Amino acid sequence: MSAHAYIQYGDVPDELTSFGRQHTDEATGAKLIAFEDCPFSGKLDWTENGLQIEYAWPHSLELRHALSDWFTYHGIHFTVVM
Repeated sequence: MSAHAYIQYGDVPDELTSFGRQHTDEATGAKLIAFEDCPFSGKLDWTENGLQIEYAWPHSLELRHALSDWFTYHGIHFTVVM
């Protein structure tokens, strides 16, 4: 996956963040977060704009739509960078 989708943690609705599960990837040491019904876990990173979550943008059209539909359903603004 060469593209990534980015969201700001502050844009995630409170009802999702209260149940978000954070864990550390043992192989990379990256901080990850998983939200209820989200098809993927995202990587947490601090930027000058605050806490950001990075998601790998799937090659599969079906998986790509599942992730973008989840963002849209919850009113989360996202940016995809290739």
